[in-house]
Amino acid sequence: MTFPNPYRPYRDSRPAPPRREEYVPEPRPLARSRASETPRMQINRQRLQLRALCPRGVEPQLAAELARLPEIEDVLPAGPEGGVRFYGSRSAMYRANLELRCASRVLLQLADVSCRGPEDVYAAAFALPWEEFLSVDGTLAVSAHGTLPECGLSNSMFVALRVKDAICDRFRSRAGRRPDVSVQSPDLRIHVQLYTRPESNGAAGGAAGGRGGRSVPRMVLSLDSSDTPLHERGYRIASVEAPLKETLAATFVEIALGSLQGSATPAGSPASQPTVVDLCCGSGTLLVEAGLHILRRSPGLLRIGGKPRHLGCMGWRDFDTAGFGRVRDELVAQAVRGSGVFLYGYDLDRNAVAAARRNLGTAGLSPFSQISLADLREVAPPPLPSAPADVSAPRIVLCNPPYGERMGSSDELVGLYRALGDTLKRRFTGYTAYVYTANLDLAKQIGLRPSARHILWNGPLEGRLLQFKLY
Repeated sequence: MTFPNPYRPYRDSRPAPPRREEYVPEPRPLARSRASETPRMQINRQRLQLRALCPRGVEPQLAAELARLPEIEDVLPAGPEGGVRFYGSRSAMYRANLELRCASRVLLQLADVSCRGPEDVYAAAFALPWEEFLSVDGTLAVSAHGTLPECGLSNSMFVALRVKDAICDRFRSRAGRRPDVSVQSPDLRIHVQLYTRPESNGAAGGAAGGRGGRSVPRMVLSLDSSDTPLHERGYRIASVEAPLKETLAATFVEIALGSLQGSATPAGSPASQPTVVDLCCGSGTLLVEAGLHILRRSPGLLRIGGKPRHLGCMGWRDFDTAGFGRVRDELVAQAVRGSGVFLYGYDLDRNAVAAARRNLGTAGLSPFSQISLADLREVAPPPLPSAPADVSAPRIVLCNPPYGERMGSSDELVGLYRALGDTLKRRFTGYTAYVYTANLDLAKQIGLRPSARHILWNGPLEGRLLQFKLY
């Protein structure tokens, strides 16, 4: 008797079944028995509901930025879903993408609905008019965030797949075919957010209230008008180990210099420029963000030279080229002409000094900056300006020293923080210093009592921006 070889692939001798035609599901009606909310089919083009995303703790600074911009209405905390909510026209959306410094993305919200399971995900996505933003020959991508395990939605990839299926089925039911998927560079990127909201808060929603009440599962469907994150300004062509993200650096600058934005002088007139010093400048991110802020240069304008379609909304069917051009021209005209050097950076690493100089040059700030190879223990403050109007201008130290997470050990950094505090106390009288760290034990080594503390998250790390008034 012979036995089959167990390592030989099994071959079925039966005839293959006839090939089935591709199954195209029929559009599914909304589950009325589940009391799902039907999204509005018509979108108010004159008053878009928008949401700016940002790292945890940055919401107050982002809200202050939005409140200063024209065409922006009703700036409110977004609640449990995160970020800052606001309203405006398409021009306001374009302006937010080009001018916001602390935001990571700007989303156009299409629907905020009750979500009690996969059926509600599909029904809500199928009901929205995606064809107003995307042609059948275009491409799309869906990203989902958050989970609702109690509703059978514990996998964000599954949620993204259900939304994608619903959108494609809607196109098939109307055009007979569907758009393709392009994860890297889609014409339309859809953002799905699952969250819970206290039932007692009702339709208004919010982070406060509803204590002890039942949580209601919900889903927000939005379009990502930024697509690539807004922290990708385009000026960082050289980097060092553990670089600071641009939006977080801009938040430090907003806290230190935000009040100056509203009183900036018109382009062409003499300005009372603050002096900004970074004692551990790294690749120069803090100095670049400070320079852009002081000279009222919109960070989004730097992205224009990087690639032809630098914002996600530029791939939408309703993109207003003329309206976008008007906003861009207005932002170009509002920039202030700088005079002389007011950005000073120091670092002990030659590679960091070279990287900072390159990045400042790419951002157009070389004429206003001076980067030196120096130990912070030996740094002396820059000379006071000769112009009488600039003598009273703010003098700021912005510093993001390593705190042992990705660079150096805590024991090695104790001496650095002690030297930083000694330098600030002995040499920078009359300045206001802002030092960011995620290591509170090291912060104590500075030896100065902070006059203010701001909790800001650097990814998963909870950090503090400490303010020191140096008398």
